[in-house]
Amino acid sequence: MKKLPVLFVVLLATITLSFAQKPSRIGYVDMDYILANLEDYKVANQQFALQVEQWQAEIEKRQTKIQAEKDKLEAEKALLTPELIKDKEEEIALMEYNLNAYKQQKFDAKNGEYINQKFLLAKPIQDQVFNIVQEIGKMRKYDFIFEKSDATMLFSNEQHNLSKVVLRALKKKDNAADRNKDMAELLKESYDFEFVEERVKKRKEAEKAREERRVQYEQERLRKTEEMKQQREAFRTQRAKEQAERQQKAQQEREALKTQREKEQAERVQKMQQEREALKAQREKEQAERVQKMQQEREALKTQREKEQAERVQKMQQEREALKAQREKEQAERLQKQQEVRTQTRTTN
Repeated sequence: MKKLPVLFVVLLATITLSFAQKPSRIGYVDMDYILANLEDYKVANQQFALQVEQWQAEIEKRQTKIQAEKDKLEAEKALLTPELIKDKEEEIALMEYNLNAYKQQKFDAKNGEYINQKFLLAKPIQDQVFNIVQEIGKMRKYDFIFEKSDATMLFSNEQHNLSKVVLRALKKKDNAADRNKDMAELLKESYDFEFVEERVKKRKEAEKAREERRVQYEQERLRKTEEMKQQREAFRTQRAKEQAERQQKAQQEREALKTQREKEQAERVQKMQQEREALKAQREKEQAERVQKMQQEREALKTQREKEQAERVQKMQQEREALKAQREKEQAERLQKQQEVRTQTRTTN
C-alpha cells in the first residue's frame, strides 16, 4: 500500500526570522490506525483479499498441471520418440512462460494488479485525510503535520496525535452525534482544541449543550456500537464459515488430485511393466525361434554333409570296383593275348 507523503506541509512554508524565533507547532497522523478503524476500508480490503486468494489458487492450479505434465513426460519418455519428447517439452515450457506472465501481471512489484489495486483501495481515504489535515492545520495554525509510519519518530507525545479527530471527521456521515458538527467542535471534543477567545465565549453554552446531548449521544453511541458489533460478529462468522468451506473444498480437491495422480501413475507403471514383460516374452520367443532354426539348419547341414559323404564314399567304392574290374579285364585280355601269342608260336614252330 502506498502511504501518504512523508511530510504534509499544511501552512505556508515561508520561514521568516520571527518564525524561527518562536516554537513550531507540529502534529502527526497515524494512517494505519485510521484505516484499521474504517469499516468500509476493512470490508473492501477483505474482498480484495478474496480476489488475491483466487489469483493464488489459479497459480497453484497451473503449477500443479505443469508438474503433472512433467511427471507424465518423465514416465513416458522411454516410450516416446525424440520428436514427441521435444514437442512435450516445448508445451511444458510454454505453460511455464504463461504462468510466469500471469504472476508478473498479478504480483509485479512495480505494475502488478496487486500493487495498483492496493493503492486504489486506500487512495480515496488518503485524499479525504489530506483535506481534513489541511483544514486542521489552517484552523489550529500548525507549522507541520507528519504521517507517522513514514516519519522516523523516536518519541511522540499523544497530545500531538491527530488520528482520532481525523477518524471522527471521516466517519461523520455514519455518526448521528457528529453529523452536524464542524471541525472546531470535533477538535474541541476530541482534544479540547479551540481558540482562546472562543473558549471564553462558548464555555457556558458548550457545557449546557454538552450535558443535554450527552445522554442522547451515549444512547446513540451504544446502539450504534451494538449494531456494528453484531454486524462484525455476523461478518466474522460468515467469513470463517466461507473460509472453512474453501479450505475443505481445496483439501478435497488436493486429495482427489493426489488420488488421481497416484492412480494414473500406478496405471502407467503397470502398463510399462506389462509392455516390458510382453517385449521380454517376444524377445525370448524370437530368440528361441532363432535357436531352433539354427539347430534345424545345423542338423540339415549335418544330414546333407553325411549324405554327400556317403555318396562320395559310394562313388569312390564304385570307381574302385570299376577300376578293379577294368584292371582284371585288361589282365585277362593280356593273359589271353599272351596265350594266343604262345599258341601261334607253337603252331608256327
